[in-house]
Amino acid sequence: MLKFDQMIKMIDGLEEANILIAAFELRMFTHLGKKFSSASEIAKRMKAPKEGVEALLNSLAAMGAAKKQKNQFANTSETYKHFCETSPHYKKGTVFLKKENRGEWENLIDIVKNGRNLEEFEGGDDPKFRDLFTHAMHERSMAYAKPLAEAVARTPVGHIADLGGGPGSYSAAILKKDKKARATLIDRSAAIKVAKEIIGSGALSKRFSFIEGDFFEISLEDNYDAVLYSNILHIYNEKENMDIFKKIVKALNPRGRLLIVDFFLNDDEISPYDAAMFSLTMLMYTKTGRTYTFKETEAILKKSGFGKFKRFKIGKGTSLIEAVKA
Repeated sequence: MLKFDQMIKMIDGLEEANILIAAFELRMFTHLGKKFSSASEIAKRMKAPKEGVEALLNSLAAMGAAKKQKNQFANTSETYKHFCETSPHYKKGTVFLKKENRGEWENLIDIVKNGRNLEEFEGGDDPKFRDLFTHAMHERSMAYAKPLAEAVARTPVGHIADLGGGPGSYSAAILKKDKKARATLIDRSAAIKVAKEIIGSGALSKRFSFIEGDFFEISLEDNYDAVLYSNILHIYNEKENMDIFKKIVKALNPRGRLLIVDFFLNDDEISPYDAAMFSLTMLMYTKTGRTYTFKETEAILKKSGFGKFKRFKIGKGTSLIEAVKA
């Protein structure tokens, strides 16, 4: 049970969150660069008044998100590595999503009171958004790719379709684990472009092929040994997912595997913690999606022609359900 002071501390955490998001919006960590600079120098680079710039820099330094020596400021090793645009490890996708999240969460009260605003989901896909979102998914996937690959490649993978695979980070990790496997990545053109950049032109790329398009509309080949369905289940309602599963079962070879990676809930619908919190995210960010329990997902799979379910914990509330074509 959360105590009063714990709840207040969580609410007060909005202060730190908004300071960091303001720093992202103002490209503060890029302006700081590698060297120590005064508040006046930073303000000049930003073309902003010194007063506000200095106050923000002091707050960042107090939080440990910047360094201060006398009246000079600099990035920490972490802020330079991940949030400075000149760093080779700059997490541009993550920065983009965190800036976007602030506005979305402000809509929570209205959505709970009045339901989802379906008009927000009309219109085509924005290539710029898809590019940054795909980078963000790659950056996030680094914590999960290795354990996922180990679970999937415990048996020979063969030819795997990465359906809506975005950056291809998971299928790339699987191919690194199983040297004989090959993958076909299926997604929108903007996502495919990012995937090709990330995968590169080395030996691994020779085992990749790509199909551009909406997986609801394109026809799938009928010779896959496995299909990876990662972080897609939560975007759609039960009927939409079942339509895709029925399409997948036809595309799989006998005893082929469907591999679903997602935040799955236990029967109580409040654990694991990360999966429970993700339920609200899907309420706000998707037209029909939600977080599913393990049992709900397996029931949908059974109706779609799958069986022999196995569950694997991947980490931080993320799990893998393996289903075999019946």
